[in-house]
Amino acid sequence: MRYTIPLYILFFLCQNFISAAQELPPVLNFTPEQYNAENQNWDIAQGEQAFIYVANNSGLLSFNGEQWKLNQLPDGSFLRSVKYIDKKIFSGSYMDFGYWEEDDKGELNYTSLNELVDSPFLDGEQFWHIETVANYVVFQSLRRLYSYNLNTGKVVVIPSEY
Repeated sequence: MRYTIPLYILFFLCQNFISAAQELPPVLNFTPEQYNAENQNWDIAQGEQAFIYVANNSGLLSFNGEQWKLNQLPDGSFLRSVKYIDKKIFSGSYMDFGYWEEDDKGELNYTSLNELVDSPFLDGEQFWHIETVANYVVFQSLRRLYSYNLNTGKVVVIPSEY
C-alpha cells in the first residue's frame, strides 16, 4: 500500500521546524524592586560561573542566576563602570576607582586604588569605562586615563590633549 502526503501538510511541517530553529533565547527583565537598588544601571560584566555584575547608582549589583546582592562603596557613591578580570571586579565611580574581591565567606570587599595616584583627581571626575591592555587595567574618565599595572601595583596618569 502506498501513502502520499499532501503537499500542504509537508509545507506545514517544514515551516514549523524552520521557525522553531530560529527562536531567540529567553530574555528576562528585572525591576529595581527585584534587585533592590536604583533604576539606573550603567555597565555590566560577566564573571566566573556566569555571575553578572552591574554598575548601578546604588553600588555594585551581583547576580548568581537566582539572587541579587547589592554591594555598596564605603562612601555610598554610585558606580559608572565595571569589568571582570582574573577573579577581580574592577569598578569606576565618582572620584574613585578600584576592585572588589571575594573573601572566604563569599562576600565582596572593595579596595580603592586612589592612594596609588600621585596627582589629585580633577573636580567631579567620574570613571566611565574600563579596559585591559596586556598587564594593565585602564580606567577612563572624561579627561584622563589611569593605567593600573597588575604586576607592579602602580598607577600612571595619562592626561588628554584637548
